[in-house]
Amino acid sequence: MIEKGKRKRNENEKSGVRYVFDPQTGQYIPYTPPEERHEEPQTVRLPRTAPTGAVQGRKRRKRPISQRSRPSEKRSAPASVMTGVFAAKPSIWKRKPWLKKLYIGALLFFILVILINIAFLYYRGQIWFNEPRKRDYPVRGAVIDADLGEVDWEIMSTQTISFVYIRATKSTQDVDVQYENNRKGVNKTKLLAGYYHEFDFSRDGRKQANNFIDSLGDLDGKLRPMVKLTRYGIYKLKMKDREKVRDELEAFLQRIEEEYGRRCVIMCDKDCYEEYVEPYFSDYTLWYIDHFGKPKEDVKWALWEFNPRVRSSGYENKKVYYAMTVYRRDKDLENFKKNFML
Repeated sequence: MIEKGKRKRNENEKSGVRYVFDPQTGQYIPYTPPEERHEEPQTVRLPRTAPTGAVQGRKRRKRPISQRSRPSEKRSAPASVMTGVFAAKPSIWKRKPWLKKLYIGALLFFILVILINIAFLYYRGQIWFNEPRKRDYPVRGAVIDADLGEVDWEIMSTQTISFVYIRATKSTQDVDVQYENNRKGVNKTKLLAGYYHEFDFSRDGRKQANNFIDSLGDLDGKLRPMVKLTRYGIYKLKMKDREKVRDELEAFLQRIEEEYGRRCVIMCDKDCYEEYVEPYFSDYTLWYIDHFGKPKEDVKWALWEFNPRVRSSGYENKKVYYAMTVYRRDKDLENFKKNFML
């Protein structure tokens, strides 16, 4: 078989026919020179070059707007890439949403507890946001009325106070139920004591002064009398006629000055100060009430009640508070006695 093939190739070679092996068919086929083949010549594209002297670089042709991709149509990375080794790991809040809710709930709970504690301490008078420093205001005093019940003045005198004002009367007939006991008790201590009248906006001023004088009697060695003007009850909703109140207040002050030869101290809050006191009674010693700030610089005050919620030992009704007052800044006790003692 092999010999037969060789003989055939030799014969073909002698006749001028050349055979080549075709790897596709696995057979020998007649060889055809390239010039005799009928194949279409393939065109080779050469890179375009700019002519001599032209600006290098080809101007990019813009695609129509309809064929342009929008920002929202940007291709996203395949899921296989995102889930690969280098894909970002989701946060713990996304993997465990219940943990985020627990954290926020605990945070809000702790904030609520802190606010409740601050409100509780503020209500009890244990913290106060406008309390003046003791070194700047060394002379301090308390305002006492029947709401405290029976007062143990021996214990009260050990508190951080230098003087005390005790309520004696109110309106034209009322006398504080603890006034006599408080007067006897404070006389046994070294506290400087004074007495005050709670002014009634709807009553005759001179009659109120007479009620006050009848209860006070002799004030030698005591502090100057004081009248307190604060709105309460229906007066918080509607202020009384200015001129009427000023006339009655002036009658009260004149009657006290006639009796004791010294001007009365006026105690009032911001509203009463602006409505009834300023500027008609600017020559009187002012006891200013401001529980949430400091009196303005244009207010000429001698005493400042800054805290109405002071609690201490030494009195019966433990759930009741009394007010704390300071004397003028950097003034000592001797200066206080000089200005207030009768």
